Amino acid sequence: MAAKKKKTPAKKAAPKRAATSAKKPLTKASGTKKASRPAAKPNKRVVRTSKRPPARPKRPAGRKKPAVTVPEAPKALALARDIAKVALEKKALDVLIIDTRARASAVGYDYVVLATGESDRQLGAIADALDEALKPRGHRPSSVEPAPDWVLVNYDDVVVHLFTPDKRGVYDLEGLWSDAPRVPLA
Repeated sequence: MAAKKKKTPAKKAAPKRAATSAKKPLTKASGTKKASRPAAKPNKRVVRTSKRPPARPKRPAGRKKPAVTVPEAPKALALARDIAKVALEKKALDVLIIDTRARASAVGYDYVVLATGESDRQLGAIADALDEALKPRGHRPSSVEPAPDWVLVNYDDVVVHLFTPDKRGVYDLEGLWSDAPRVPLA
């Protein structure tokens, strides 16, 4: 006997809607419309502007920049010269005083004294001689930082760097302060 085929009910066709002018026909570029997703929001680009101060007007070509007046520091200069004198008495080489008063507000001191010693022992002897010579005059260092090949002594207004020849060439503080005036040792 032949098996009977079951009849499945036919699906009802959806009623056709009349085309309205409000709907756009679908194209390949727009793709198919999905009913489950909401319409995409347009991307809004946020432009943030920085609050910069207005540009300075340019100085006319004939006018020069006003000269910076540097306040006098006679006590600091006397201290720097005393330090250089003590270093020379202890046979320090290449003693140099650099005037940093023009940038004192940025660096925190008025003068830099550089000196070179032949060994670590000589650097220590120079630092000890500075302490012995300046303590009776009321000058005490706020900090002393000894390291191999370099001793830094801070007298607040005057900073002293004692180097061995190799370290002085490596750090090149003369080059760092190349635009600062030099003070004669006399």
